[in-house]
Amino acid sequence: MDPLTHTLLGANLASTRLRDTTRLATAALVVGANLPDVDSILYFTGHDDLALGFRRGWTHGVLALAVLPFLQTALLLLYDRLRPHPERRAHAGWLLALSAGAILTHPFLDWLNNYGMRWLMPFRGTWFYGDSVYIMDPWLWLILGIGWLAPRTPSRMTIGIWAICAALLAWVVAGRSVSYLPVVGAVALLLLGALLWRPRVRWVTAAALALAFAYIGARLLIHEVAERRVSRELGARRVMAAPHPIDPTRWDFVAQTGEVYRFGRLSLLGGLTLDPRQLPVAKPSPEWELAKRDPSVRGFMTWVRFPWYEVEGKRVLIHDARYATRAGRRGFGGVEVTLP
Repeated sequence: MDPLTHTLLGANLASTRLRDTTRLATAALVVGANLPDVDSILYFTGHDDLALGFRRGWTHGVLALAVLPFLQTALLLLYDRLRPHPERRAHAGWLLALSAGAILTHPFLDWLNNYGMRWLMPFRGTWFYGDSVYIMDPWLWLILGIGWLAPRTPSRMTIGIWAICAALLAWVVAGRSVSYLPVVGAVALLLLGALLWRPRVRWVTAAALALAFAYIGARLLIHEVAERRVSRELGARRVMAAPHPIDPTRWDFVAQTGEVYRFGRLSLLGGLTLDPRQLPVAKPSPEWELAKRDPSVRGFMTWVRFPWYEVEGKRVLIHDARYATRAGRRGFGGVEVTLP
């Protein structure tokens, strides 16, 4: 999931009675909800393939879930010693429990989308996919945003946080699809209304957390229905039913039928619509065997889920049908290898 969703979940947890358990409880919950994404630092080194191969692995798997809570707790206790509070000290046991719970929410949310998550790292590199919630879900922004903002009194700081988050979201979404900017605008205005609403309603936070997890559970159930329907109607060996960011009844799918990938859309209120496009499943060939073993794409080949490729002279263009669904497409979901 996107950093805003992780942060909002941690902030909502910190707005409950959990924040009163110990000093630095809020930091443990908010930082812990984002901590596994420390692996994204690798993208700033310029080694994109290495970063892709490492992403959602070591820092998200079972070993990290056992180690990171102790690491975060140690750092928070160090801060508590260096910057002591005159009347209150941090409780190590509570910090460890809060850190463990917050950190666990991160890979759970990441598992929900079709990018995937490696729960068993570093022992096994198997990818797991929930395929149920879009990676930037405006419904979760709205639910968790209201849960955090509604109990608060408007101030320069809270309004500033709202404005910065709204601007960053608009910038990120505009880079993906300008058509979704009205959705960002609508969510931002509703959240501003929740902040300015009177009177303050304290129970909204707990209600928002319950509603968010109920929404996620419903998405998981609907996904199961959608995937089974596509698999049954197409007789597909493998299916990925990808969630729509707004409409829970609409699912775009990739299905492997025989030696090709088929694409289409399923509306649970309507029916299944097939796209005329078909792409060939990656088959053994001298070019493919050389290209997929090239060290420059080791990370990509670890991550790819529905591989297909094109050969253009000495160049082999390798794609993932989750994201690159047309021949000749460059960018995310595709890499290029030049053969010797």
